[in-house]
Amino acid sequence: MRKVEGLAIKYVGYNEPKTEEEADLEILGLESAIATARHRIAVLKQSVYLQLLAEKSKTEEPADEEIVKETPDIEKAEQEG
Repeated sequence: MRKVEGLAIKYVGYNEPKTEEEADLEILGLESAIATARHRIAVLKQSVYLQLLAEKSKTEEPADEEIVKETPDIEKAEQEG
């Protein structure tokens, strides 16, 4: 197993909100970070599912296997975009 990395999801907000508007912005930032985390979880689950499916089916179509191998690249493109 490879060495794990410390990862973080960044969001916009205040460390110590002082006004209602600052608190609202902090909440919106946190909700956005939660949505980002949920999206990442869904992408990982889909990748694992596709890998398991590929291992079980051992398709004869090389194009199908390429789709499964390209899934992590799609995830990286979404993160960069």
